[in-house]
Amino acid sequence: MNAPTTAPGGVRIGILGVNFGWGPHAALETVISEIRRTVPGDCQVVAFGSEYGRSLMDDVVDEWCEFDGADYDALTRAAAAKNLDVALVTLEGFAARAFEAAGVRTIFVDLMPFLWHGADLAVPPLEVSHYLALRLPGLSQETLRWMRDIRNLRWIGAVVPWQPLEATRHSYGHADGNRRAIVTLGGMLGLTTQDTTTYPSLVLPGAVEALIDAGFDSILIAGNTPRADLDAIVSPYRGRAEFRLGPLTRAEYRTRIAESALCLSQPGLMSLLEASSCGTPLIRLPPQNVSGFQQAEIHRIATGARTGVRWPTDVVDEAMVTRKAAETEAAGNDYVYGAIADGLRRRPDTTRRSVRAQLGRLIPECLALPAGTWTGLVDKVGTDGARVAAEVVVDTARTVARN
Repeated sequence: MNAPTTAPGGVRIGILGVNFGWGPHAALETVISEIRRTVPGDCQVVAFGSEYGRSLMDDVVDEWCEFDGADYDALTRAAAAKNLDVALVTLEGFAARAFEAAGVRTIFVDLMPFLWHGADLAVPPLEVSHYLALRLPGLSQETLRWMRDIRNLRWIGAVVPWQPLEATRHSYGHADGNRRAIVTLGGMLGLTTQDTTTYPSLVLPGAVEALIDAGFDSILIAGNTPRADLDAIVSPYRGRAEFRLGPLTRAEYRTRIAESALCLSQPGLMSLLEASSCGTPLIRLPPQNVSGFQQAEIHRIATGARTGVRWPTDVVDEAMVTRKAAETEAAGNDYVYGAIADGLRRRPDTTRRSVRAQLGRLIPECLALPAGTWTGLVDKVGTDGARVAAEVVVDTARTVARN
């Protein structure tokens, strides 16, 4: 059997994103879309694993290959059989090494360089052909020290489609009578959890009540929680607001954020960057994993906006999160997942009242801040990530072709 090939002048790209939420796959989709938008010739994309991102990437992937997330030798063999020119990997360092072992030059996109410490420092592939790291504010000296050992490091901006604010923020705001709000829950899937219902069941009642109290009458709740579960959560409020529930396509997600007067978002990094690139006022919901706590702080540093809802201490203890995460990210996540589940069993009313009260204070504060506040994150991170990553992928593939 002949190995798969592309037409002359084309490029064959292998991609893989870690199965942790939607962010890694949203970044892959954005880079591939940028390549197809700007580079002439045939572009064939082979995706390995990345099951959590199939709904986001179906439009840009030509072929799907199985990867169980653990057998990296099998991944190396599969990559070698696909005649790839180049590979693009987000946040899965062991997979990046597997592609390199197959002789495929690999671009590793590190969306969360702050995440790696202790035993987790085994993940970043320091010797990969190209290491692209997100230019985030507030990175610790500990992080910057280990990053000095990366062989081919390049800092990049946000990996999101970017347009000027005047072209993106095309709706009128709350002061003009806009009463549309979006609540973005993100992917919620993790390496050790596929529970997409517990977090929204605990957080949404108080959030919805606060939005209705503030006069919002059109509420969109975006996430991969089953619609039936979301419908059950908002059912008591159906007569007081109009609801739309469930996942959105990438293009529609961005449009809906731009059209909204207010965004309540779990602090996933890609969610925060998307909202910032639209200039939409944003309140951070309580984090659902370890990285969420760090990303919430990054957003606060970049925007100066102290618009974050915190967990009640008797539900999720932030000091305990810090102690557990100092061991490994997995240990920290296990604690957070367990605490949220326990909170839903034992303290749903306490949490509802706390979230409602905090938002009752934060919503008017958020809407009163200057409009320029909300682009603060992308202003500091930059907006060149998709363009730079696309250029590095294509240039690497062309170098391989010339050799």
